[in-house]
Amino acid sequence: MKNWPKVKLGTLLTESKVLSEKPSTDNRIRVKLNVLGVEKRPVTKDKKGATKYYIRKAGQFIYGKQNLHKGAFGIVPDELDGYESSSDIPAFDINDSCYPEWIYYFFRKGDFYLMLENLAKGVGSKRIQPKQLFDLDIYLPTKEEQKTVLYEIEKAEFNNQKLVKEIQLQEENLIKLRQSILNDGVSGKLSSNWRNENSSVEVSKKLLEKIKIEKEKLIQENILKKEKSLAPIKPNEIPFKIPASWSWIRFGEIIKFMAYGTSQKTDDNTNNVPVLRMGNVTSDGKLIFNNLKYISPEHKDLPKLFLENGDLVFNRTNSYDLVGKSAVFDKENNKYTLASYLIKVSLFNDFLNSEYINNYIISPTCRESQIEPLIIAQTNQANFSGSKLKSILVPLPPLNEQTEIVKITNQLHSNCEKIELEISSNKDKSNKLFQSFLVNILGDEKNQISNKSSLAKIRIRNQRVIKFNSKTENMDLVTLLKENGKLHAEDLWKMSEHHDDTDIGNSLDKFYADLKEKIEIDKTIREVNNEKGYLEII
Repeated sequence: MKNWPKVKLGTLLTESKVLSEKPSTDNRIRVKLNVLGVEKRPVTKDKKGATKYYIRKAGQFIYGKQNLHKGAFGIVPDELDGYESSSDIPAFDINDSCYPEWIYYFFRKGDFYLMLENLAKGVGSKRIQPKQLFDLDIYLPTKEEQKTVLYEIEKAEFNNQKLVKEIQLQEENLIKLRQSILNDGVSGKLSSNWRNENSSVEVSKKLLEKIKIEKEKLIQENILKKEKSLAPIKPNEIPFKIPASWSWIRFGEIIKFMAYGTSQKTDDNTNNVPVLRMGNVTSDGKLIFNNLKYISPEHKDLPKLFLENGDLVFNRTNSYDLVGKSAVFDKENNKYTLASYLIKVSLFNDFLNSEYINNYIISPTCRESQIEPLIIAQTNQANFSGSKLKSILVPLPPLNEQTEIVKITNQLHSNCEKIELEISSNKDKSNKLFQSFLVNILGDEKNQISNKSSLAKIRIRNQRVIKFNSKTENMDLVTLLKENGKLHAEDLWKMSEHHDDTDIGNSLDKFYADLKEKIEIDKTIREVNNEKGYLEII
């Protein structure tokens, strides 16, 4: 490495532009994130348009323009020789003086690819163009030296992968352990010793009678409305055996109040009421209070949709794998509300432990037997209605036993968290060790990647004038630009039919896909010259 010459990456890479004369959706390449390689893309329906596809060859270096900095790069494998990709996933023939793997590890060493985010440019989805990479310096020893170094890397990679697989196995076993704890809790296995020591505890049927009395009282006082009776439970519906002191019930029997969240458009005014959205509910049954949006405290949905301590927050609409998430709200009453893809579920908490109920809803046994059979799956979205939620079966222990189960479950999950920290630490050490090895053996070219903050110092820009017009929102992009003149991309998105504060990620994806089509295919919209971020009608 001491005497290795440096060359520009562009002297080693030549972009391949062999046009496919007969493009096929069954013949496409996908570059996975997180340096997970190159694979065949699942068959999808192509949009009509003028997108060109190019033939890729085994041994070419390939990357995703939008996601290079997220690890979307690799070498085209032999089995994908002759497959296609668009210009958004360019591929490069490599000079005979260099092995393809040398280029691959150049981007991988020291997680160098992560630094390339600062190169990304564009109004729509930001991209890293080939010419931006061509100016990077790379060490280029002789091919014989490259071969020797790559052999050492291959050995180290083999040993590292063994360690990675062991860590992955530990992670998988920890997930299974957490799931087993939940299942054992809601089936009575965790509390079997407690039941033996507390055989005189009031059975859950007595608890149900108290809830029925309380519910009837609230109906008589016009606090609650009388609802349609739930269907009786049939023996063949019961998914597993429970202790004799427990009861199988329908969830609706213990619900005091249920309502879908607000569909009111939210804002960023932190003086208003925070709105929990589906991203605030984690898969392991917790609430996170970041990336919040807000609505006015005077809105008509309040105070009815204020959350109260002990309420369940249930995710009724999401992807198939994520619909059905649930968490217990444990903050102060009447301070937070929730968005329309969530359901507020208030229980009779004088007679119930809401954490136990939530643990059951997020348990694998509940998901498999009660949630998944009733999910309505649509394109990229799945739904589970409030009426279905009321109908699911719940195993109900006596109140004291519910509390004991939660106590044991929390203790065991606390142990799991300690194990998780240890696994995470080992994973981080493994990656750092391998990255350090790569940098030591391949060298560090000290490439300087432009930093956004330093660029800002060079050119101080005036704050843009926000041209948001709520009277012309929810329109298509072309119509909005016709009515408002040039608009900043952010304003155009907020006013467009794609804007959705309850699901910003998907909203932005749809907006940028539409914008790309209008710019590159329909050619009805263009970027404004010398005004970065602004768009106008052609």
